[in-house]
Amino acid sequence: MTQEKPGKPARPKSAASLLVGIANELYTFHRTADTRSPDGEVISEGSAYVRPKQAGDNVTLQLEDIRPNIAAVYEAEHGHAAAVAALGNAMTVLLGKARQARPDAPTAKEQVAGLLGAPGAGPIPADRGLAIVTSRDDCPLPEGYVIPEPYVVAPDGIHLVKHDGTGHARVTWAWLFPVRVYIDPAGDQLVELAWRDGRRWVSRLIRRAITKSGRKLVTEAGDAGLPVIEAEARQAERWLAAAEAANHEAIARHPVARQLGWQADGRTFVTGQDSPWRVEPSYSDQAGALAAHRPQGTLASWQQVIGDLGPYVVVRLGLYAGLAAPLLVPLELDSFTIDFSGKSTRGKTITAQVGLSCWADPSERSDGLFSWKTKIIGVEKRLNLVCGLPVVVDETRVVTSPELVDSVIYQIPKNHGQARGGGWPNMIPWRAIVISTGEQAATSFTSHQGASARVLSVQSPPFGTEGADSRAAAESVRTGVETNYGTAGPAFTARLQAALAEAGGPEKLRTRHEELTELLRGGTDMTGRRAPLVACLALAAQLAAEWQIVPYQAPDASEWPALFTSAEQRDNRPEMALDIVREYLASHDDSMWSPMTTERSPATGWIGHEAAEGPALLPEKVRAELRRCGYEMEAVVPGWLEMGALVTKENQRPPYLVNRSTAGRQSRHLVFKREVLSGQDE
Repeated sequence: MTQEKPGKPARPKSAASLLVGIANELYTFHRTADTRSPDGEVISEGSAYVRPKQAGDNVTLQLEDIRPNIAAVYEAEHGHAAAVAALGNAMTVLLGKARQARPDAPTAKEQVAGLLGAPGAGPIPADRGLAIVTSRDDCPLPEGYVIPEPYVVAPDGIHLVKHDGTGHARVTWAWLFPVRVYIDPAGDQLVELAWRDGRRWVSRLIRRAITKSGRKLVTEAGDAGLPVIEAEARQAERWLAAAEAANHEAIARHPVARQLGWQADGRTFVTGQDSPWRVEPSYSDQAGALAAHRPQGTLASWQQVIGDLGPYVVVRLGLYAGLAAPLLVPLELDSFTIDFSGKSTRGKTITAQVGLSCWADPSERSDGLFSWKTKIIGVEKRLNLVCGLPVVVDETRVVTSPELVDSVIYQIPKNHGQARGGGWPNMIPWRAIVISTGEQAATSFTSHQGASARVLSVQSPPFGTEGADSRAAAESVRTGVETNYGTAGPAFTARLQAALAEAGGPEKLRTRHEELTELLRGGTDMTGRRAPLVACLALAAQLAAEWQIVPYQAPDASEWPALFTSAEQRDNRPEMALDIVREYLASHDDSMWSPMTTERSPATGWIGHEAAEGPALLPEKVRAELRRCGYEMEAVVPGWLEMGALVTKENQRPPYLVNRSTAGRQSRHLVFKREVLSGQDE
């Protein structure tokens, strides 16, 4: 390097150097990605370009476009224009600077062009771009997957190579593949589609018929990010058909469950999602309840929580109801209801939660608990999710219509929903033990005289009446089962499946149930009809103790009838409701109007008058009094008519509401026959 002599001034920079310096102050220098053949050989280098430092990364200029800009800055700073030769020399230096820059990463479009092959650049890769997907750690494609002709996988989606070699057409805007096929118990198929959405994979089970119709597919999965637009929907459906046909051997076929519990093969019992089968419920609004069926904690921790329930036999009854549900199918029993009713704050809901905790999250924040505040279709869909599991329907007090409880109680033992047309749920199946709770007994809502044979009613306070001690025990159990659940049921069914698989296993189980049924048959027709249901609970209690699912022995056979004694008293609900009417008349004698009455109307109004046949009462007064006592008037009127307690007029509709006059006002009345109220007909 030549050094300047001491005292000699530094050589001034050339105009070209000054122009380069101006450019470096204003711009950064880059070059686009190189063009490569499919085998990676560089065909041509990328072109030079610049980015203004003050404009951000989104603004780019061709290198040649900055020539007048730097010339203008030079003139402003030096008072004269740069020579053409100096400007040319500066641009040459800047071009070299840009070529030395690291080339940009290729854009998706450039990669597609390279993958598909530029003219004269060589053939399409042998794997048709599959390696782009399979090289990822999270690749969802099964072993042996291939890309069929004439399709190619590119970084920005799936493309169709035109047969005439003139180019390609887009099929999808991101990767989209059929990866699995699921077959439900009815033989219907669902295809699992997997697609790339940003940095994640998304998968959905789509009905086979929808995958065969591109537009329907966009409608079905578009909101989930399906990378297909309607304009290319036809191409997408063809791609999916071609990909599945080419990978028939690679794409696995699996069974899929529509319900939790027993499956059509008679051996498999599904306790939750992927346990052991994937579950795809028939209705989208079943998803929340399905998600609640999962384990948390261990069986040992759950056993520790329920270990203190030994003295509380009624709470254990809820537990046995939860475990007994898988026995319905092998014992060939119909679904039935166990109803816990009585005063509030006595632990009814907690008892139901204990039963549900065998299988699912029983907390009120989950969708495991179901409410009576619903419609008949809502109840049917919730029941349809299970075949051998319990369903909790909480709090009859919130029911929107008394007729709903009546309809549900009647429908449950049929094991299927009502018949409907027009696309509505039609006779959807279930098999369940329904655990109902409420201050008002479920049977008080029904007019069906056989309801007591289908509903096991329990009115005893689950945690007793010991005040603070009862509350403390109830809250301790609630807290425990809300953090430890979903383990006892699967453990119980695992032992049940093993027992049924043994030689003569089903017959042995049914024999035990028949023996218990005889022990519990009792001395009345009603207890005899209920005996198979009670025996189901008793058998579950025995098996749970034998298999060490619960840490205490099953109740003795002699204890079971006492648990349902209160139900005997409700077997003749019309007569019990008639007793309420008798008491009401006796305590409201001063509210009965008569022609001789001189007093003013009571503050709450007249309740009726004494007719020739007997007391004629205003229906709204009777309805309110019955409801206060836990009965629904419409549910007991059919029984009153059957026992001949009411005067009827066939020319009126309904015949039991008879036109009479109270205090000079004509209105409909319930006219009770005097001899029936007084008991003289007995």
